[in-house]
Amino acid sequence: MARIDGPARRPLLEVLGTGVVTGAIAGLAAGMIDALWSWAPAAQFVPHGLARVRFVLFAGALHAAAGVALGLLLTLALLLVSRGTRLGDLLRFGWREHLARRARDPREALAGLAITLATLPCLAAALWIGYRLTLPYVANRKVLGLVVVVAMGAALAATAAAVLIGFVVGRRLEDLLRLAARRPRLGRALSSPYAPPAAAAALVGLGLAAWAIDSWETARQLPLRGPIVAAVGLGLAFPAAGPAAAIVRRLAPLRPAALAAVWAAAAGALLSSVIGLGAGTGVVKAASAYTGMGGPIARTLRQAFDRDGDGYARFLGGGDCDDGDRTVHPGAPEIPDDGIDQNCVGGDATARRSLDEVAFAPAPPGLPAGFDVLLITIDTIRADHLGAYGYPRRTTPNLDALAASGALFVHGWAHAPSTRYSIPAILTGRLPLDVAYDTSIEGWPGLATSATTIAEALAPLGFTARGAITNYWYFDRVRRMDQGTTEYDNENARLHAGVPGAGPEQTRGSSSREQTDKALAFLDRNAAQRWFLWVHYYDPHYGYEPHAEVKPFGTDRASLYDGELAYTDLHIGRLLDGLRAKGLYDRTVIAVTGDHGEGFGEHGVELHGYHLYAPQTKVPLIVRVPGVAPRRAELPAGHTDLLPTLVNLAGGAPTAEMQGRSLVDVITGTGTGTGASAGADRVIFQQLSYEGNHELRAGASRRCHVIYNVSPDPGWELYRLDEDPGEARDVAAEDDPDEGACADTRRAVERWYDAEQIPAGAAEALLPARPAIAAPLDADLGPAVRLLAVDAPATARAGEPLRLTWTFECRAPVAAGWKLFVHVVGPTGAMLANGDHAPARPLEWWQPGQHIRYTTTIAIPRHARGPYTVMAGLFKGTARARIAAPRARVDRDAVEVARFEVTP
Repeated sequence: MARIDGPARRPLLEVLGTGVVTGAIAGLAAGMIDALWSWAPAAQFVPHGLARVRFVLFAGALHAAAGVALGLLLTLALLLVSRGTRLGDLLRFGWREHLARRARDPREALAGLAITLATLPCLAAALWIGYRLTLPYVANRKVLGLVVVVAMGAALAATAAAVLIGFVVGRRLEDLLRLAARRPRLGRALSSPYAPPAAAAALVGLGLAAWAIDSWETARQLPLRGPIVAAVGLGLAFPAAGPAAAIVRRLAPLRPAALAAVWAAAAGALLSSVIGLGAGTGVVKAASAYTGMGGPIARTLRQAFDRDGDGYARFLGGGDCDDGDRTVHPGAPEIPDDGIDQNCVGGDATARRSLDEVAFAPAPPGLPAGFDVLLITIDTIRADHLGAYGYPRRTTPNLDALAASGALFVHGWAHAPSTRYSIPAILTGRLPLDVAYDTSIEGWPGLATSATTIAEALAPLGFTARGAITNYWYFDRVRRMDQGTTEYDNENARLHAGVPGAGPEQTRGSSSREQTDKALAFLDRNAAQRWFLWVHYYDPHYGYEPHAEVKPFGTDRASLYDGELAYTDLHIGRLLDGLRAKGLYDRTVIAVTGDHGEGFGEHGVELHGYHLYAPQTKVPLIVRVPGVAPRRAELPAGHTDLLPTLVNLAGGAPTAEMQGRSLVDVITGTGTGTGASAGADRVIFQQLSYEGNHELRAGASRRCHVIYNVSPDPGWELYRLDEDPGEARDVAAEDDPDEGACADTRRAVERWYDAEQIPAGAAEALLPARPAIAAPLDADLGPAVRLLAVDAPATARAGEPLRLTWTFECRAPVAAGWKLFVHVVGPTGAMLANGDHAPARPLEWWQPGQHIRYTTTIAIPRHARGPYTVMAGLFKGTARARIAAPRARVDRDAVEVARFEVTP
């Protein structure tokens, strides 16, 4: 028998070239397939056919560039393994042995396929069993290290068991495969060297498909498109390898200089195609929004064009307005009044807010003395699904009737697309990211004690009974949304449970009936007092469930959602009827809004939480004031307007904390924007920040919705609401930023965004001269910052904030990114509370010789007792500044700045 060797060893450069060309071909095909898959939705950013062709070509070129890099890296890795390790020797030996067995008898070469078919299912089953057995043990454990160790141990044990069982089962399976391989064609296929990897890929694919079918409601929310495109590209690499090898072989006879020129020209042509095709902002936005890998590839590639090394580039949507100055880029902190536009938005920041903008107006003369207030918030309710806003289905007859008797704000907006942001904005009258939060609470943060809620604002104005009836774990008292209430009831949270294997976006259960029952009971108890009541209805939140009490609209997602609205409206109607029956309706101010909307595939978005588009943020806003004629108000309004409106009606005064404006003049018809012909306009600002450096800001006026994508892909989106209420077409490339229809709205967003970058108290923190300090601390936190003193009380009460006043001297310029860590520790060194923060005046603004003073608060947990120490220092990432403090204790680059006693 002739000697059988492994495949001939090809020249190194030829192998590398084949890998590069294979990656380019597979990436080009995968990118174009992905873009064609999104041909229709991409019209949001590239509405014309030619522009969409450019989008397809750009996606292909972009993915081809990624394929080149990936092909080179994978080829190098394979070469390293195959030619430089014992594993490579083993693989070559296996290859020769396999071919030898296959030459003798195809049935002899089935071991690898049998082991693959047996081991992978055993491994999946073992890991699942290990997960189920381990989960009860590690759930809710506080020691992360223990959880990791137990999980790793369980995974190793499951893997070992699966391998042993797989080899036993594999031996029996091999016998069955040998019987099947008696047929010549089937035998050749089963004994092919590619049979084991093909079988492995098929098993993994079947497993993922089975999981997706079983957990479809969860799977559909995951960002799976990127992995799918990557898998398609990998699959296309196999058929692309043959043509790629042929291309490289055709080039091999060229002289080295000519060959190098060909490769350089090809690389230049590819990069030029990417840059040229990506010169249109709409093309880049479409690729980032509607292809699986377009955004990450573009972000990675534009780093090569970042001349000043600030993390931003001028090309491929990088947004850098000065690529020669690393202090100027879209992510730079804006320093006010220095004549420089550091963040490339709106020029130099100078904006300041006046109390006149809160727009308090005289209360209407017909308003009953001692009126009561009912605030209704409805979870996940979009305005365009209410009859009062033009929806054809009869989803909300009770709310429609309420709107017909009060002020309906045609342009009502949430400032954010999720409950955790919107409810604090509603309660405090501040934009979501400007609310004072207590971040020491696990899960979502709660309100800080320094925040002022509607209940607290109304308390001194005669509202003796102040209640809140909520129904989800997010509203637990630990988050302090009960501030100012005399009765707080979140008992109905038990009626809504999470869905196993799903995230917080999906719950099950119903509580509208029970919420209304509790609200009616509150009215029975407090009818003789002046009261404020906030009731939250949760049922429209996903997942949607049918209710026997309302006629179904259908079985699709939108129809089920409408059924939830109808069910909620039914029980809100019971509450309004209860007010009438008790004789309270005509003496009650009623305000209704939704915390956010819901997506049903618009812009490719389902549900809510991560986008500022109208389906996620345009919400109903209805305010009925007794004795005031009904009207449809055209002036845009938002959540932050509710607190000043209620305080204004109750006879209170505006405060600097209020970021909205009173709507009393609009409700009474004495102000502007009260009718369809009114010319007054206003911009409602929106904020969104979530994990992974995703920052968005926006503003909505009567005509326009302007969205600024701050990061990771800087850029603007503009939608003409008066012509395109569904926001199907981005006109940013067509609308002149200076003279276009949305220019005023965009400029308002730019000015506000710049002002937003100036932290509260930044100007006041800069002292005119060195202050007198009785007992200087003089701790040097690195070479640039000297901590002169920290003023702290000697005692603090558990559950209340600890106020710390910091005084610094700047000794040298400070690089961006440094922050102050502040740890409250007990006698054993265990940390009680964390007060890490960036100073009110950012460190990078400080100049040598300046003195800075500001105050922070740290929430002291309610369980704390005894003596505690405050340790502080500077940190950037994992690095800490070295500390020199001759007058204070230093421990691991942290200096002791205060001691205090916590009392009950």
